Amino acid sequence: MDLVMKYVYTVYKENSFSQAARKLFISQSAISAMIRKAEKELGCPIFDRSTIPFTLTKEGQFYIEHIEKIMALEKDIRQYFDDRSNLKTGTLRIGSSSFYSAYFLAPVLGAFQKKYPGVRVEIQEGDGKDLLNNIADGSIDFLFGALSSAPANSVTENVLFSYEHLVLAVPEEFPVNGKLKPYRIPAEAVRSGRFTSREFAPVPLLELKDCPFLSLTREGSDLYQRTIDICRNAGFKPHITQQLSQIMTTYFLAAAGGGAALIRSTLLSLVREQPGLIYYKIGDPLARRPVYITYNRERYVSTAMSAFLTFSTSFAMQYRFLSPSSPDRSPS
Repeated sequence: MDLVMKYVYTVYKENSFSQAARKLFISQSAISAMIRKAEKELGCPIFDRSTIPFTLTKEGQFYIEHIEKIMALEKDIRQYFDDRSNLKTGTLRIGSSSFYSAYFLAPVLGAFQKKYPGVRVEIQEGDGKDLLNNIADGSIDFLFGALSSAPANSVTENVLFSYEHLVLAVPEEFPVNGKLKPYRIPAEAVRSGRFTSREFAPVPLLELKDCPFLSLTREGSDLYQRTIDICRNAGFKPHITQQLSQIMTTYFLAAAGGGAALIRSTLLSLVREQPGLIYYKIGDPLARRPVYITYNRERYVSTAMSAFLTFSTSFAMQYRFLSPSSPDRSPS
């Protein structure tokens, strides 16, 4: 990709001339001059500056789409020749949320890089929607985490890494806990995973129909949609009073009395347990949530990518992230 295309694409991605200039370490006037030069050569504007923020023109959309195709081809060429080195070199770009990066992906990558020290791994953190777009345009190789359903025409392939379970955390000050005493789960049972056994009965969730709920933000959040669907299956629409961007914030706010929340059971084994919460098992099948490694099946799958898929699924089996009887793939 030539310099002009790089500048145009950076302005598009940053949605700002000033931000693009900072990212490219040049002046704003220099990048504006480069965009004007590109538009003069093309004979039409790339950006519609009459809107705030500016948008792409029809011609600009065509130009950006083809820049992305060029970038994808260049990446495939690099990966092809990296493969000739038999994993002595290579690069993997993996997108994930901050939670999955820290608690699921980090141990996998630590072990992977001991086996393949020549492969460079880059982590990009973000939300599910943005990272799916990054998979589509080829700027990352894998997305690691739980996903909402992919669109019917999606080019993504989902490889199962593990399952996680959701539990309901309710502030102990909420009066509804009095009715639900027989369904309480000890924190130790959540932490160990023992709560999934038949020893514990699922909570009658409809009893919480009048309680305030906390959830992750709607945009790109699988957990938000599961909260809505699980409550709907129980017969009510949850009264979500706050939406938060991080599951850790949701957990701590629930402990402070902010509302009931569906949280990952793994949280209790990863962070210091917070007082002030009572836990309940959820009977809905949606409370068992798959964690995927997602990639673009229409792109060139490098040797490094193939090695990572094989290694990570083996790692999941070895460390009991995934039971041997679990299916290894989901519908795309």
